[in-house]
Amino acid sequence: MLNNGWNTIQLRERERPTVLPEDLCAMAKELDPDDFDEPVQEFLKEVERGEASESVRRAATLLLQDEVDFSPELREAGVEPDEKLIALLLAAGADVNTRNPYGEPPLHLAARYGYLEIAKMLVAAGARRDLPNARGELAVKLAARRELIDFLAPPEAHTEHLGHGCCCGHDHDRDHECHCDGEDGCCCDHHEH
Repeated sequence: MLNNGWNTIQLRERERPTVLPEDLCAMAKELDPDDFDEPVQEFLKEVERGEASESVRRAATLLLQDEVDFSPELREAGVEPDEKLIALLLAAGADVNTRNPYGEPPLHLAARYGYLEIAKMLVAAGARRDLPNARGELAVKLAARRELIDFLAPPEAHTEHLGHGCCCGHDHDRDHECHCDGEDGCCCDHHEH
């Protein structure tokens, strides 16, 4: 299986998948191994053999991170994450909150690249919207599309921080840093030219 020394994932019992090995096997058989690289092919073989071991769950976590981490350049070339593979990885017990070597959880990557459906799959599988990356950013801050911002924002953010009026009266994009004091509105660094 995959050997990445930085990965020290220890899944707690409540995080273990409830999907039976034969169901995982059926999901794996729906995927064409020739569509994937060697690590995914190895994973599919192990799943098809009915192995539901800790190494399969670790591999699922690593592969999930790789599968979600597609750059916009690959997207422009027509390469997209495979949602059926992601569903299998989640069913196999991938830890949806483990950060990659760069400190990014899968939800942050999905948000950055604009993958709304994948973000929904990750959240349904237990991805935490309140988990920061290594730089302290939440996935909502990295969201590439308005639909992702709406989906990832905590409910209180819609009224307290996202979409509220700025004291300067200008409409700002999502990267605008507004410094709210919680009572008297906000101040920003917008300057008229």
